[in-house]
Amino acid sequence: MLQAYSNGNITNPEPVGYRKMMQYEEALQRASDEAEEKKQEILEKLEDDKLIDIAAEAFGELYSTKYSDEADKLTNEIVKALVLGCHKDMTVRELLSNLSLEAEKIVTDYVLTHAN
Repeated sequence: MLQAYSNGNITNPEPVGYRKMMQYEEALQRASDEAEEKKQEILEKLEDDKLIDIAAEAFGELYSTKYSDEADKLTNEIVKALVLGCHKDMTVRELLSNLSLEAEKIVTDYVLTHAN
C-alpha cells in the first residue's frame, strides 16, 4: 500500500538550485538589457552626428603621432571603397585592418573612450 508522505516543513516545492538558476538568468537578462540600452544610446549619438566628431578627433589623435601616414592610408581605403562601390560591404573592422596594430589601438581606444 502506498502512503502519502507529508512534511509540514516543506514550503518550497521548487527543485534544488532553482532559485540560484533563476537569479543567474535574471542577472544575465539585466546585463543584456543594460548592453542594449548602451547600444541605443550610442546609436542616438550617431543619429545626432556626435560620433562623427569623435571619429574626426580620433583621426586627429592619429595624425599627431608617428602613425600619421597610416591615417592617410585609412582615408585612402575609405575613398577607394566609395569609388569602387563596395562601401556598403566594407565593415569598420575591415577598414581598420589597414592600420598597424598600434595605430588601430590609438583610434579604437580614443573612440571607445569618448563615445561611451
